[in-house]
Amino acid sequence: MVIFLKFFYPYFLFCNLASWGIAQNLEGLGLFHYINDIPIHVGKEVIYPLNLSPTHGVNGLSAVIALILIPISLLNIRAGFYLNKWIGWISLCLWFIPGGMSLLGYVPDLHNFGADKFQFGASFTGSAPSAAANLTIWLIAGWSAVMLFGTLWKKNTFKNAYDHIWYILGLIAALYFVVDSGLPSYKQDLSESGDRTNAIMQFYRNGEQNLAILCKDQIVANQAPDLCGLESAMRWEFHHSVTSKNILRARIDLPDWVSRVASDPSLKKQIDAFNVMVCSPGQIMGNCQAVPVEMSLGEDDYENPVAFLPPPYAQELRILHKSMQEADGHIQEVGRAHNARYFVFLLLAFAAGGKLANASRSMVKHDTVRPPSWLFIVIRFLVIKPLSTCKKLAADVIKSLRHSLSQSASKWIIRKARRKKTGESPSERG
Repeated sequence: MVIFLKFFYPYFLFCNLASWGIAQNLEGLGLFHYINDIPIHVGKEVIYPLNLSPTHGVNGLSAVIALILIPISLLNIRAGFYLNKWIGWISLCLWFIPGGMSLLGYVPDLHNFGADKFQFGASFTGSAPSAAANLTIWLIAGWSAVMLFGTLWKKNTFKNAYDHIWYILGLIAALYFVVDSGLPSYKQDLSESGDRTNAIMQFYRNGEQNLAILCKDQIVANQAPDLCGLESAMRWEFHHSVTSKNILRARIDLPDWVSRVASDPSLKKQIDAFNVMVCSPGQIMGNCQAVPVEMSLGEDDYENPVAFLPPPYAQELRILHKSMQEADGHIQEVGRAHNARYFVFLLLAFAAGGKLANASRSMVKHDTVRPPSWLFIVIRFLVIKPLSTCKKLAADVIKSLRHSLSQSASKWIIRKARRKKTGESPSERG
């Protein structure tokens, strides 16, 4: 058992290397957690807690790829023998060399070529060595499958038919990989909306600080009771989110106070009264600031200092937040498209293997006789041979029975003839 495991150890290392790339791109498509998260029974319920280690899912993928590699190796060896007996023996040796070297103590350290990190989320496609391992698997699979499948037709007939498929796939791949995804434009939209949102939020933060100081005055509190009541909620929200990055800001909801300021008519009146009260010439009580020209929404906004931004700026925050959400959604789609391209790349590797198979057949002057199917050989060995053996045994038994019956009948006929000849009757014999 130890020798068996030691022989297959380098193959599993290779499958593990390939599985990191598959796992990373499944994560980008939002599918990896289905095989990575481990279910836990809590009473009668089954929950799937977030697993921040990809090892469980990667090991499972390694086992699946190892199982897939077994028929691929058999097909490759079979295809090699069809093409040329020397190619077949070379293929057989190449498949067995890693296991043989492992038995001798020489195991390649593929861990050094593994992923240096695993990134949760979209867009990251994994390391180049892992992609190369998957490319090798699918290229060999395509070469072997198409080589054996092509034996059903004449060499040139199949080659010409396959070229139609290959050229169409090549053009589709060029379209898929070359067309601009618009990622820079979406990132620019997100950045511009985020910068404008941050500028407006800084003004509202100044307004919150004004409320914290001025609402202690009873006159101000009586003039704007609802507005002063927003101060505690605004202070808590600014403490947690004023420095948030644009992507995080786009993925969380706007604070409740923004919707209230944007849509509550009574708050609009109180904000206007508050600004007139604390920013009037000669009795400025708060930190009144004029809105910059590039941020203003009206012609006179930049001329009139305010202590608390009016509702149109809260409405602008809602519009900007929607724009940021749309831009972030497009950015995520582009990231998922990058991960989807990884699997398109593997499909093209399989098709390229088929193209190489046709080229390999073209190098042979004459096709050899169509190779007998290994499946039929196995079926013949496991089913047809035992059936023929049973049939032969049954025939021998029947032949033996017929011979015995024939001898018995002959003896009976001879005895009967002798009795007639002697004239002996049954009564006389009694």
